[in-house]
Amino acid sequence: MTASVLSGPAARPCWTAVALAVATSAAAAQADFVLSPAEQTTIEKAAIAREAALAEARRLPPPLPAPLPTERKPAACRMTSIPEVALCHEKVRLQGKWVERDVRYVQGAGGVGWLDFQGTYEIVAGRYRLASDARGEALRLCWERDALTCETVLGPRIDQYGGDERYVVITRHDAPDETPRFYYVEAQPDSAGKVHGPLTASAFAREKLKLALPEFDGIIVSR
Repeated sequence: MTASVLSGPAARPCWTAVALAVATSAAAAQADFVLSPAEQTTIEKAAIAREAALAEARRLPPPLPAPLPTERKPAACRMTSIPEVALCHEKVRLQGKWVERDVRYVQGAGGVGWLDFQGTYEIVAGRYRLASDARGEALRLCWERDALTCETVLGPRIDQYGGDERYVVITRHDAPDETPRFYYVEAQPDSAGKVHGPLTASAFAREKLKLALPEFDGIIVSR
């Protein structure tokens, strides 16, 4: 099952908003492949149709899609450290203006074609990210070395998370007894940092008081 992520009081935005939030360029080096304007349009229209079908199945009002580009350029794409996921640098004409954006796509069934990435790639703090695999599963904390590479720090299961410029905090329920375990990471700007844990609830509470660890502000609500 795909994980759903909440951070603070509201759910994360739809895929188009996430795509626009990515700031770094996938075109800094030689592209692994190129998506044509027609392919980009097909992917985006398929995503809108899927969201509408999901809303109808749940008997909800159809979602209001973001404005579609009126013109596109070919997009240079490079494969990321997440298998089957590529980062593409697009240049599109939106509401009368040319906009550059980096968008994540996932390979279709059998490695044929490309679809919008429905997995998770969220900022926790600094260069730490909450990332899933191409299917939206195996959620993990990783450290983003660059736009294409995110090195695993802890995972694949995560239930709560939070962070600031000094520390990242994580809880997960470990098998076989589903006992909650607590971790914290000494955040570093140029490396993945040091992981402390697993800790019991009482041991973590002592560390939280001593180090002023951040609060848990993100919750994984389903899998």
